[in-house]
Amino acid sequence: MRKLNDIFLNDLKEGGRLFSLTDAVKSDPSLCLELRGDYVNVYYRGGNLMKVTQTGNGYNVFFDENYFKARGQTTLPDEGEGVDAWLGVLPQLKQAIDKWLGEHRKDEREFQQILLRDNNFGSIARSTDYYICDIEYQSACGRFDLVAVHWPSKLAARKQPHGRRLVFIEMKYGDGALEGDAGLHQHIQDVNSYLSDRTKVDNLKQEMVEVFNQKRDLGLIDCGKDLSSFSNESPILLLVFANHDPGKSKLCELLRSLPEGPHAELCFATASFMGYGLYEQGVHKIGEAWRRFGDYVYSS
Repeated sequence: MRKLNDIFLNDLKEGGRLFSLTDAVKSDPSLCLELRGDYVNVYYRGGNLMKVTQTGNGYNVFFDENYFKARGQTTLPDEGEGVDAWLGVLPQLKQAIDKWLGEHRKDEREFQQILLRDNNFGSIARSTDYYICDIEYQSACGRFDLVAVHWPSKLAARKQPHGRRLVFIEMKYGDGALEGDAGLHQHIQDVNSYLSDRTKVDNLKQEMVEVFNQKRDLGLIDCGKDLSSFSNESPILLLVFANHDPGKSKLCELLRSLPEGPHAELCFATASFMGYGLYEQGVHKIGEAWRRFGDYVYSS
C-alpha cells in the first residue's frame, strides 16, 4: 500500500519533523516526492535522490552510493542523522545523479517526472484535465509508468470530486523501447491482465484515492478538492510517445498490430503545441492516429 500512516503524514506537514523535506521538494521543481507506505522516495531527474523510511520512532535516509561511480565519493551523513543533514548535501547528491545520468541515459523516467510536475503542481496544473496519482507502480502484472485520474478542468466538472475515471499512462521516450519485454504490446497485455481482476482494480482505486488526497494535503497536487471516488467506467490506457521520430516505421508497425484492449479504452496523447500538459483536446482514441497524425506516426 502507498498510503502513509497518520504519524508519517503529519511529520511531513508544517511543524512536523520532516517538513523541511516537503518544503524543499515544493520549492524545487526538479524534485518530486512519492508515497510508498512505510517510506517515501524523492526523485530527481527520474533518479532516486533520497529514500526516507519510517523506523520505530524515527526515520532513516538512504542514498544509493552507486551514483558516485561517475564522480568522486562525497561524505554522507549517517542514515539516522535526520533529513536536515541530508538536505545540507543535496547539491552534491544532485551532482552525483547528473554525472551518472551523463553515462547512463534514463530519459523516459526523467520525462515521466516532468509529466507529473506539469499536471500536478506546475503553473498550468489547474487548467489541465489529468492529475498523476503515482509513478512507477509495481503490480503483480508488471510495472505501470504512471497511474492517473481524469478530472476535467471545466468548472462544473472540477467541482465534482467523485466518479472520476482511472487512467494508466505508458510513456515511451524515443523509439528504442517500443518493443521487447517492456515494449508497447507487452504493456497493453499487462494492463489488460491486471484489469481483468475486478478486486485488484477496486483496491487500486481506493488506494489511489487515498494517495491523491494525502499528496494534496501535503501540497504536492494543486487541486481545489479531495478526490472522493473513481467511476465504474472502463479505465483509459493512455500512450505517451515522447520525441518519436516520424521517419522511423516501428511505431507505425506496432500501432497497426496492437492487441485488443477489452478492459481499457486505448488512447494516445499529443502536446498542446509543445509541453507536457495533458488536455482533453490532446487525448485521442487510437483509431484517430492515422486520420489526424499519419505523418507524425510515420512519414517515409
